[in-house]
Amino acid sequence: MAKQLKMSNGVKKYKPKIIYDKESGVFSIEVARGKSVDSDIKGNVVIDYDKRGEVIKINIYNFDFEQFRDHLNALKYFSRSSNIPLWVK
Repeated sequence: MAKQLKMSNGVKKYKPKIIYDKESGVFSIEVARGKSVDSDIKGNVVIDYDKRGEVIKINIYNFDFEQFRDHLNALKYFSRSSNIPLWVK
């Protein structure tokens, strides 16, 4: 059974990050700091949860950024408007 996605609203402030690693083909969204103690896996998507059951990271494996390039401006806009840094390694 899939968990209900809960985003961390913890006391500590954390600036989420969007990361794309071209070499490994992994697209990640880090939404909180913490140690992953549980994960949900569906296809090429892995959602990591902390001990409180809150989402700390979302990984998309075998992500082809070149195919996604047509939507890059939308991702950049989202990154700027939501104040979430976009990192491309």
